[in-house]
Amino acid sequence: MNIVIGLLPALFWGILPIWMQGKTGGNWTEQLLGTSIGGVISAIILQLIFHYDYSLTDFWLYFASGICWSIGQGGLYWGYGALGVNNAVPFSTALQIIGNSLIGGWVFGEWVGWHDSVLGVIALLIILTGVMVSNGMIHVSRKDLGAYVLLVVTCLGYWGYSGFPHYATAKGLNGFLPQTLGMMVGALIIYVVGRKRLPGQDPWGLRNITSGFIFAVAAGTYLMSLSLNGLVNGFVLSQLNVVVATLLGVIVLKEANVKKLIPKAIGLAILIGGAVMMVTI
Repeated sequence: MNIVIGLLPALFWGILPIWMQGKTGGNWTEQLLGTSIGGVISAIILQLIFHYDYSLTDFWLYFASGICWSIGQGGLYWGYGALGVNNAVPFSTALQIIGNSLIGGWVFGEWVGWHDSVLGVIALLIILTGVMVSNGMIHVSRKDLGAYVLLVVTCLGYWGYSGFPHYATAKGLNGFLPQTLGMMVGALIIYVVGRKRLPGQDPWGLRNITSGFIFAVAAGTYLMSLSLNGLVNGFVLSQLNVVVATLLGVIVLKEANVKKLIPKAIGLAILIGGAVMMVTI
């Protein structure tokens, strides 16, 4: 059952970019703000029903986690437009897996002894190889290089998003509301800085609230998975969303032709192999 819960974020996070690019539209700042507002609405409903409890310290830890998410997610949403879903998602996934695995394994002590560390590093190298094959990173164009660099920088936010809840005593959905509040505050700051105005009744932002409901299912089950599976395993399982998002990006959004689907599939298979190896440590 723990593995099933760990795979639910992968399913819904995989569907999310396809929904936004194909249905709700808007630019990346509107998508980010709409997603965070939908998340807050979902979290408030859950809070009113289940009356989750958390300390003031836990509130700020989860709030900081949400702020970090807005940085990472903002970079990824921007990457959808700059690189396409089928390129941005695998690259971001690799960076997230590498960072969170090293933090969980070495900083939080989830890898015990040199044997686990060696296997973990080998698994990370396999995952990185899978992304390079899937994205054709060896032949990356100069015009796309800046976009990849921005994804590297903003991906640091994702590390904080997964890392801060580790220090909280309240686990799982107990921290969902303060986390989504942090997401909304971070998204609002990014929106105002990027758009040079307050949101008001932004139609595209309002449409993307539906994206927030999809995201809320993924984020809520991810918090549950972190407490059940640990940071390394919970995170790696969630990042299998790369399979759903990449393949749907090619098939539904027509971001690449069928010939390019073969290296995509091979790269994803290698990435999944590395992820499975990581989970078995």
